[in-house]
Amino acid sequence: MKDEVRKEAIDGIELVKKAGIQTVMITGDNKDTALAIGKEVGLINDNSDVVLTSTELNRMTSDEIKKIMPKLRIVARSLPQDKSKLVKICQEMGMVVGMTGDGVNDALALKKSDVGFALGSGSEVAKDASDIVILDDNISSICKAILYGRTIFKSIRKFIIYQLTVNICALILSIVGVLVGISTPITIIQMLWLNMIMDTFAGLAFSYEPPLKEYLSEKPKNKDEVILNKYMLNQIVVNGAYCAVVCLLFLKLPIIKHFIRFSEGDKFLYTAYFALFIFMGICNSFASRTHRLNIFAHILQNKVFLIINTFIFFAQIYIIYYGGNLFRTYGLTFKELLFCLILSLTVFPVDYLRKYILKKRNIKIGV
Repeated sequence: MKDEVRKEAIDGIELVKKAGIQTVMITGDNKDTALAIGKEVGLINDNSDVVLTSTELNRMTSDEIKKIMPKLRIVARSLPQDKSKLVKICQEMGMVVGMTGDGVNDALALKKSDVGFALGSGSEVAKDASDIVILDDNISSICKAILYGRTIFKSIRKFIIYQLTVNICALILSIVGVLVGISTPITIIQMLWLNMIMDTFAGLAFSYEPPLKEYLSEKPKNKDEVILNKYMLNQIVVNGAYCAVVCLLFLKLPIIKHFIRFSEGDKFLYTAYFALFIFMGICNSFASRTHRLNIFAHILQNKVFLIINTFIFFAQIYIIYYGGNLFRTYGLTFKELLFCLILSLTVFPVDYLRKYILKKRNIKIGV
């Protein structure tokens, strides 16, 4: 006699396993029944997988349990305190522990765990003690929670890459610019517009990044995982430095005067420079959202990202021609505007080359 196993339970266990997460079934059923269900859902796949009863578990010391924990799959005939005990031991081992339950006797373990999942059909006590309530009582919902959690973490990292890349560029320009005779390449109002793009609009754009199933195939992050990894620092430094060099050369090289009209106070040059800076920012946002060589990978799955960057582009065009004294902008010719656009697009081949070199050297790329 046993409950029917749902198809989504088998798929859910498989997805969680691919995500590098160990699943342990703690049940009141007898050992034989628990073992049969464990095999059916894919929890038991190897002779080395450990199945214990509550009695066997409680005969063991904490150190003995820690030794078998990586292979522990089922605890049968469990008592309420077994769940809390296992949660505590796993946390002592440095694991991030998720607990799923529906009864009053699960409340303590749900509360102690790092993430408590209560079933929607469960007791109110269990729901109050948990962090997340699974309304459909489906393990696939836990998989979705894991997927969205990983997606959010990646989106935060992408946003940081974009912000720091633009900030590094602006910082280099502020320091080096003064040394080479460029005092105010960006006005305060222009900087406010840039900050609005970097903070508000970029935050919205990256928050809509799609949850890709491939994220479930990655290993879980450690509890002490640093926000800025080596790949991120590489992109921030390389792309930020490249943009800064391009901007400095744009303002100082005499050859630029062949593309931008000469005027008193270099008003057209500074307008073109402002346009270049914003356009390079847009290009960097595309480069920041994916570690793939193809920067447009999955781009249609984030339509908000496209809409926001399209809005920034046309808003910048409007500011160039109608910003006037407020933005210190003066209308550019089509040739001048096209020159700025082409120059900003060089961010893409530079970023492609950076990723290609990392890939060839077998260095892990991605956030």
